[in-house]
Amino acid sequence: MDRKNVIYLWVSALLLMLMGACANMAQGPTGGKADAVPPTYLGSNPKNGALNVNSKRVEIQFDEYLQLNDPFKNLTVSPPQKGNPSAKAIGKKIVVELRDSLQPNTTYTLDFGNSIGDFTENNKVSNFLYSFSTGDQLDSMVISGIVLNAEDLSPVEGAVVGIYSDDADSSFLTRPFERIAKTQAGGQFYIRGAAQKKYRIFALEDMNNNFFFDQSAEGIAVQEGDVAIPSLLIEQRIDTVYGDSMKIDTIIRREVRKYAPDSIILRFFHEKVNFQQFKKIERPTRNQFTLYFEKMEESLPKIALVDTVADNWFLMEANKMADTIRCWVTDSNLYRKDTIVLSMSYLKTDSAGTLIPCVDTLKATLTSSFLKNELKAAQQEDARQKRALKHNRKLRRTNLVDFTHFSTVGITEKPALVWERPLASIDERKIHLYRATDSLRTPLPFSLVKDSARDNSRRYLISSPELHPDSSFSLAIDSACAYDFYGNHNDSISLMFKMLGEELYGKVTMSLSNVQGNAFIELLNTKEEVVRSCPVKDNVITFEHLNGGTYFARIIMDENQNGVWDTGNFREGILPEKVYYFYKNFKVRANWEVSESWDVLATPLCQQRPSGMTKRKKDKNGR
Repeated sequence: MDRKNVIYLWVSALLLMLMGACANMAQGPTGGKADAVPPTYLGSNPKNGALNVNSKRVEIQFDEYLQLNDPFKNLTVSPPQKGNPSAKAIGKKIVVELRDSLQPNTTYTLDFGNSIGDFTENNKVSNFLYSFSTGDQLDSMVISGIVLNAEDLSPVEGAVVGIYSDDADSSFLTRPFERIAKTQAGGQFYIRGAAQKKYRIFALEDMNNNFFFDQSAEGIAVQEGDVAIPSLLIEQRIDTVYGDSMKIDTIIRREVRKYAPDSIILRFFHEKVNFQQFKKIERPTRNQFTLYFEKMEESLPKIALVDTVADNWFLMEANKMADTIRCWVTDSNLYRKDTIVLSMSYLKTDSAGTLIPCVDTLKATLTSSFLKNELKAAQQEDARQKRALKHNRKLRRTNLVDFTHFSTVGITEKPALVWERPLASIDERKIHLYRATDSLRTPLPFSLVKDSARDNSRRYLISSPELHPDSSFSLAIDSACAYDFYGNHNDSISLMFKMLGEELYGKVTMSLSNVQGNAFIELLNTKEEVVRSCPVKDNVITFEHLNGGTYFARIIMDENQNGVWDTGNFREGILPEKVYYFYKNFKVRANWEVSESWDVLATPLCQQRPSGMTKRKKDKNGR
């Protein structure tokens, strides 16, 4: 190889090395495996567990640079502080400064939870706890348990659990807790630094951060029964290590510290608040207006006209909670007006939380956008009529009165016609019911009854002794069978529907035990909506005619026998009614029976709520 070729090869190799190095510069050094080790605690000032401390500044040293994740949420200082403490990461230290004066002869605990992590990877220091005492004794007892929603047994996260060492109920209403903890995601709590004396335990949704119950909207829980004095039991446990020949190689004795009480269950609830307020009125069309309330459970409002006299001028439809009420204006002289002035009488909550009679004057006014669209629609209809007249065509009417088209009807249901608007009249003689298989179309007897439910005044139920399960039928409705209050009538129409048969449904039977007193049982779907409900009268409950799917069951101890779950009231000494869940679900299939035995006390309360249910969202009143 000549000299020129050798030089060329060397230069090429050098360029390739430089290019590789330049490419690596953009990537940076790989450095090997990522750090997965959390920081190590080295010491603190004052020392962890120090006595006779008078400094409100705490410095905690670790072996790595740190970050402190959301200390306002994750750091719990006990006893609770009136002013939020300052907590921050400075290099390899956590620095905390307490704002309140230190109480004498008191143990202070700083529970960081999982808020401390290293700066680069945020590897967490698990459940780090720091404590000191302002006296010559460090209290180290632990009280633990779980907070569950009293109505559905779901865990309550973020509640403040606190203790008092006196027996006065007024303490929970007038002064902060003596020691606190916050519930974790699973509802668990650990109150640390307690003394060996008797405590009463409460949980609180502390909305104003003052650590006692002073707002009716705050959720609470009260320890049921007496609370034992916290104690520590040290148990000796033996771990045996076996060698390769399965002979005992080593016996290790170790101490296990067990604090009690460690399984307290607090049932969390919101007191019933009679907060009834009118919100607004809307008028989306000429023939209806809607009233919206914050809450309206006591009674429906009374509505009257102002400066106008009319009888039976509206029909009212209210939803289940009665906080949305739609009123159909049936008097033509009224719905032609752009504004209707009303007087509304209802019960309203005053500043003291008491329901008082109230009368408001309201204006149901059509919006400018509606009036604009109404004019445009009238112009389009006028043009349509002119085109039909010009081409000598009959103008086809639309079916101005509509109803729900049904194809299948459940075995526990009745066929129903739901009209688009309230009816002024309906001629039952112009409705004809036939068997679908009857080629001669022999009419079947039936009756048409307006549904008495308050949520829909436009629903009419069809009843007939001939509507047998697993059979098909046809319904013929003549033109002008029904007229609404606005002069519209229906076109003729034919419908087919089928009554479903027994073989399409499943059944659930439960044998109950340990159910004492008045109770009712509810069957729930996966959204935790009540599908069926019945009182417990004997030890066997059967739910028939169930559609295929997944179901759950719960029992409510109905102390006042009103058929609904009732919450508690702290000042009146009333606890929420007890609820028990069956610990698993029911898989229901067509033409199949599921049988289960249920001892409502066999499974611990904190393990009863089954998986697979979507927890319902509740409003601020806990509904």
